[in-house]
Amino acid sequence: MKTNSDILCQLFVKADNIFPISNTRFTIGEKYVAALGMNGQIGVCATLGKKIWQAGDTGIDLSQQEHRVLANAYVNSVLNYKSAIDGSGDIFEVVEFRRYNHIVMIGYFGSLVQKLLNIGIKPFTFDLDQHEAPVLPMELQQEHLYLADCVILTSTSLSNATFEGIISSIPKSCSVFMLGPSTPLDDLMFTIPQVKGLFGSIFPLHHHETLNLIAQGNGTRGFMHNMAKVYRLNP
Repeated sequence: MKTNSDILCQLFVKADNIFPISNTRFTIGEKYVAALGMNGQIGVCATLGKKIWQAGDTGIDLSQQEHRVLANAYVNSVLNYKSAIDGSGDIFEVVEFRRYNHIVMIGYFGSLVQKLLNIGIKPFTFDLDQHEAPVLPMELQQEHLYLADCVILTSTSLSNATFEGIISSIPKSCSVFMLGPSTPLDDLMFTIPQVKGLFGSIFPLHHHETLNLIAQGNGTRGFMHNMAKVYRLNP
């Protein structure tokens, strides 16, 4: 397991002290993993094309990306249901993006990009998948992060272990908004000063339709009708 500078490690330890991971049942699909907690709470994390398998008797090893996906889903199944939610809604309705001059998006969110373009804002967008979306070459990401005053960051950056590098590359005055169903909504995320908002999801308890959809290989579009978009803002 990585050191405590790894925020996912800190979240995992906190969650395991509340509801041990041994009481969690995982549903593993092609695009998402879901964790079902002992009280029926559901957390999810995108697989990013990785083949995920259940952790063995040795437990979770956060040096392995496959295990980090499991850990992220597990953390969300525990901590997202114990967090004080500030509201529900889309990030575009909550954040005033017009106040920023250099918006960087890491992880392509097509619907949000279109909404920003509609009001005359063109974000500098990057994604590990260079083929799926109109994104900039990854070799330009670092220079745009240095200039950013706002970063819209996919929360899969936690499971693929790029989060710390991104945070270390942006100005201290930059505002970071974590986005996507994989987002942990816990206070620990706000120990990172640049993180100003967490935009994630919660599900109805014991919602087996969601688990079945994930097992069948569905992505966000396949199960989003079952989830509530919720957010927390850094107080």
